[in-house]
Amino acid sequence: MADDEPAITALVAEMLRYAGFTVVQAQGGAEAVSLARKERPDLILLDVMMPDLDGRDACKVIKMDQGLREVPVILVSCADERDVHWGGAGADGFLQKPFSIRALPDLVRRHLLANGR
Repeated sequence: MADDEPAITALVAEMLRYAGFTVVQAQGGAEAVSLARKERPDLILLDVMMPDLDGRDACKVIKMDQGLREVPVILVSCADERDVHWGGAGADGFLQKPFSIRALPDLVRRHLLANGR
């Protein structure tokens, strides 16, 4: 999970950990790319608006990496889905804020299952 808002990152991480997932947290897009290369996650959640490397650009970098290309990436934003152009960034899904924190684990599971993970 990468978001430039520490409170959001902490809340999402805590809910996913409670649901049994291992979570790696990043505070921006550049850190998310670096950690993804190191940790090889099963799924990546990226906030769209981050100061160093926004989620769309981080997603493009991740999807160009041979070792990460198949990792599902979900972009997260307060903006309307039509304005984010998440598919053009190579993302596998979009989650609009505010979202149900209780529904998040099911969303993650669905994406993992759909991608054979």
